[in-house]
Order: sequence, then structure tokens, then C-alpha cells
Amino acid sequence: MITNLPTQESLNKVALRTYFRAWNDLIGIWSDFSMHFGIVHIKSAVAMWSDEWSEYLLEAQSDLQAICSLLQQSMELALKARICAVSPYLLLLDTGMKLSASPKQIDFSELRTLDAVDLPGAVNTLTDSPISDDFIGKYTTLRSLRNKIMHLGEASVSLAPEAVLRQAVSLYLSMWPDRNWLSDRLNFAAQTRQGWLHDGKYTSTHMDILHEWPIDVEFFTKGEFKKLFGHDKSKRRYLCHYCVDEGDTRYAGLDKPGCGTAYLDPAGKAVSCIMCGATVAVVRKKCTDCEGNVVGDNDDDWTGRCHTCGVDIGEDVEPLS
Repeated sequence: MITNLPTQESLNKVALRTYFRAWNDLIGIWSDFSMHFGIVHIKSAVAMWSDEWSEYLLEAQSDLQAICSLLQQSMELALKARICAVSPYLLLLDTGMKLSASPKQIDFSELRTLDAVDLPGAVNTLTDSPISDDFIGKYTTLRSLRNKIMHLGEASVSLAPEAVLRQAVSLYLSMWPDRNWLSDRLNFAAQTRQGWLHDGKYTSTHMDILHEWPIDVEFFTKGEFKKLFGHDKSKRRYLCHYCVDEGDTRYAGLDKPGCGTAYLDPAGKAVSCIMCGATVAVVRKKCTDCEGNVVGDNDDDWTGRCHTCGVDIGEDVEPLS
């Protein structure tokens, strides 16, 4: 009897956790460099210190290769999750599993499963969730790179972090087109050793992600942003006070105007957050501290608080006509 059978949910969970570990390390390549030179804007740091950036990337190649290995592992697990949605036993096809007449328990994790090279074909043959030729090409390239790293310790290629980021976004969109990227980013950041250390008073996972969010926005292309979040990248973003209050810890130092994760609805009566999913009522009032005019109007702690800068203007200011 085979025990501890994997499920689609369990495999997807590990795949996503691995994916966002790779994402965290990838964004860290830029943020560590810019912090070293004391420059907040990532691309400005790279432009101002271009020679140093080139030298830095030479030393970052092993990190980039490790990131690609994590991305490949994530995709392998995600493909197995799609197969597992039909039956976990399909993962044992063509693996030469020896059968025994003597009854005994075998843990599924001890069994050999489909080789990585066979997973795309298995998904397209055995499931109703096929993957594209474009994804297969990217997956094959990553698998080849990962094999070189595993067998030789490194691969004789030069990786550019922006190219790896482009690939990472494309892989997410291919494997999880119906998921919420920013919500996943937050949830899986909380499921780390660093997330465990947050106390919610001095630091928090929301704080980490809101610090990173402007960097993410900067690097997403217009097309990627639209596909991931359903909004144009150039569309004005507003603060979600639920998320900002979770992230505005004692040591946060958030640049609040850059933390916007909410969008105004077409009627201008509410904002909805792409990270936590909350929708709150708003009213048009002129902020007394910035140029914003979208203010909370939802009969809670955020009534009268500006969704542009976060300042509480109170409830006495008259709505705009």
C-alpha cells in the first residue's frame, strides 16, 4: 500500500513557495546593490554606478544560476501538481516500479516519479490543462541549465537579472494564470524563517512586501502588469489602509505614496486592493496634505483618511462638488 500520496494542492503550495523564494533572491540582487550606494531608485543606482554594476554582476552569476535552479524546481513541481489533479499514481508511469506480492506500506516520497524531461509531455497527454510550446521552451532551457549546475557546480553562461525576471514572470503566468500574484507574494513571504521572526509591532511581512512593491512595479513591463493585475501600469494606484496599517510598523519607514495596491472603481465610489482583495467605500474630498482627493468613507477607522498619502483629514471636510 502506498501512503502519503501527494495532492495537487500540496505540490502547488511547495511550487509557489519555491518560486517566490527565487523571486525574493532575484529582487535582492538589485536592492542590495542600490542600498550599498545609498540610492533608493534601483535603475538610477545601476545607471550612476554602471561600471560597478558590471563588476557586481560577475560576482552575482552563481546567485543567478541558483535562482534559475529554483525556478526550474518550482515549474517541475507545478507540472506534477497538474498531473496529480488527475491522479497521483500517474506520476509513477514508466518509472520501473517493482511490484511485490508481500503487502507492505511504501511512502510515496520514496518512489521514483516521472523524470523532469517527461513532465511537459505527460501534462499535455494526461490532463485537460495543456501547456504552451513557449512554456516548454523556457522549461527546457531552465532544465538544461539546472543539470549543468548540478553536475558541474556551475554553467558557462552569463545571466542578466532582467532576463531572468522576464522569464520568471512568464513562467508564473503560464502555470498559474488564475492566481493573484501579489497576494501569493505576501502569503508565501509569510511562510519563511524571516516571516516567522516578524512580530507585527516592529516588523511585519506586509512591511517587507510594501517596501519591495515599488521595485516590482518598476520592473514589470506594461504587458506583464496588465496580465498579472488586470489594470494598466500607468493607472493611478491608491493606498489600501488595511495593508498599509499592517505594514506601517515601528521600524517600517514606508514611502506611503509608493505603496499603492488599490484601484478606484469606474464609478469612483470605492477602491479595491489587488493584494488583500478588500473593497472600501470612498468619497471625493480634497486632501489637506497632498494633491489627492480620494478619501475613506466607509464608517470605520479609515473614514477621512486619504488614499493617496495616508493622512487623516477628518470627517468635516466637505465633499467636492
